[in-house]
Amino acid sequence: MGRRVVVTGAAGDLGGAVARQLAGQGDHVVLCDVDGARLEALCADLPGTGHRAVTLDVSDETAVAALAASLRQDGQGLSALFNNAGVNGATVEIAQHPLDDFRRTFEVNVFGNFLMQKHMLPLLAQAGDAWVLNTASEAGTRANARRGCYAATKAAVIQLTRAVALEYASAGVRVNVLCPGPILGQFMDRSEAGMPDPASARVAIAAGSALGRYASPEEIARHARYLLTDAPPYLTGSVQLIDGCRR
Repeated sequence: MGRRVVVTGAAGDLGGAVARQLAGQGDHVVLCDVDGARLEALCADLPGTGHRAVTLDVSDETAVAALAASLRQDGQGLSALFNNAGVNGATVEIAQHPLDDFRRTFEVNVFGNFLMQKHMLPLLAQAGDAWVLNTASEAGTRANARRGCYAATKAAVIQLTRAVALEYASAGVRVNVLCPGPILGQFMDRSEAGMPDPASARVAIAAGSALGRYASPEEIARHARYLLTDAPPYLTGSVQLIDGCRR
């Protein structure tokens, strides 16, 4: 009998890659994202059975609470949460950053992360041997011009992870945070589009890594799968930087 795992941001490149790897090892994946059409397509394409697509805005507490209630009612439990939903926010100097965009970036990246943990942790604690992996970013650990809002949200996720790890260690729930560098796909495409010269920005960002390239979603997903499945029980509250040794 496979575990049940919730994956948010599942319609994105990284979320989808992690969902595929979890399904490939026999887990039953609950796919969550605001993009219902992409979710349904992914759900139909996953190997195995017992998967479920849920159109969900993680910043909506009523919707998150309803998801938790539905998981509780069917009695199948919950073994892991990949808390991965996030938005880019504007790529702009702080003095020009619109308040609405700044607020929305925090609503999804920080409040949404908090709400998923708030409502899923009681279910995970019932399992007694469970994992939470929050997605932050290497941007949460270093200065990023024109990306201050996004970086601030990811720094908040890092510290929230550490606090929750302290709170739930005795319940057998290990809580870690994934901090990837730039990943090929739609998320970085949107970030680069806000820069004065997107093509030059991509070259410069890639050159900032010792490997001289962006990561593929699949190689980051391999590490995420490990942290949701096979990591040693002593690994909790850990900041997992996987950025190709950015300089």
